[in-house]
Amino acid sequence: MLTLQQRLAKCVAEFVSEPPALAVEKAAKLPLFLRERFQLCSAPLWGRRVLFAVEDDAWEPGAPGEYEKMAAALHNQLGEPVVLVLAQLSSYARNRLVRLGIPFVVPGSQFFLPTVMVDLRERFSPRKPGKGKRLTPAAQCLVLYHLQRTPLEDLPLKKIAERIGYSPIMLTKVKDELEAAELALPSRQGRSITLHFPRRGRDLWEQAQPYLASPAKKTHWLRGDMPCHPALAAGLTALSQLTAIADDRLPTYALSAEVFQTSLEEGLFHGCNGPEEASLRMETWSYDPLLLARGDRVDALSLHLSLRDSPDERIQQQLAELIDHVAW
Repeated sequence: MLTLQQRLAKCVAEFVSEPPALAVEKAAKLPLFLRERFQLCSAPLWGRRVLFAVEDDAWEPGAPGEYEKMAAALHNQLGEPVVLVLAQLSSYARNRLVRLGIPFVVPGSQFFLPTVMVDLRERFSPRKPGKGKRLTPAAQCLVLYHLQRTPLEDLPLKKIAERIGYSPIMLTKVKDELEAAELALPSRQGRSITLHFPRRGRDLWEQAQPYLASPAKKTHWLRGDMPCHPALAAGLTALSQLTAIADDRLPTYALSAEVFQTSLEEGLFHGCNGPEEASLRMETWSYDPLLLARGDRVDALSLHLSLRDSPDERIQQQLAELIDHVAW
C-alpha cells in the first residue's frame, strides 16, 4: 500500500508535466505536538516552492477548527503557508476549510491550493445534514445506541465503531454529521477523536427529532409460520407489547434488508401479492434492528420513529405514552 506521501506525489503528478521530487524538510523548530502529527516535505510546483505537512496515518481525522489552528501554527512557526495533506476529509470539513481559505490535499480525492490552483473532486457523496436534513442510518443508529444502550460519551471513534459495527471511516463521516447537526461535538484526546453530547437523555432525543427518520424502508407481505430470531417484533406488534393498544390482524416483524434478502434466497420466507393473502408483515430496516433490540422486539425509540407518521390517533396516544416511559 502506498504511503500518504507517495499518494501525494502521484496526485500532484496529474497536474504537472513531470512527477514532482518531494524533498523532506526539517521540522526541528516545530512544537512537539506538530512534529508528532506531521511530516514536512516540499516540491517545486508551477514555478514556486510549495511546502506540505503530511499528517501521520495513525491520527484520526480532526475537526475543521482543529485543522485551522494547526495550519495557523505551522504558518507562524515556518514563516510561509503550508498545505495540509490528509488521508481523508468529509464534504462538511472540506467546505469549512475552503471557506477558511486553508490549503489542503486529500490524495486521489481533493486538491485545494488557493491563489495557485483549485481541483475539488468528490469521489464519494456522503450526506452531511445541515439544518433540516436527515441523518444517515449509521448516524441515527449511533444516537439511538447512545440514548438506549451504552453511553458513547468520550469514547474514541474506533471504539464506537467496534461497538456499533460500522467502519472507522464511516464513523468519521458520522462524526461530521453529528457536528453539523449540533448533536455532538468532536474533541481531541491524544491521537483519538471522541464525541461529546451537550444534551442528555430526553433533551437529546427532542433535539434530534428533525434529523431522525423511520428506519422501516419497505414492507413485505409474507406467507408462512411466524419467523424466529433474528426477526424482531415491530410495528403494532411491538407497540402492543409495550402499551395498551391491540395488535393488528397481521403481526409485524423487522429485519435488516440484507438478512431479509438472504432469507428469501434460502426459502425461509415466501412473498405474496398483498395483505389479503399474507400471514405476516415484514419490515426491512435501513440499519440492523438487532443492534438496538430489547429481547425479541425492536427498541422503543426506533419503534416510535417507525410509527410516528401514522394518522391513527390511537397510535399517536400510545407513542406518547411509550416515550414517557423510556428510562432516560
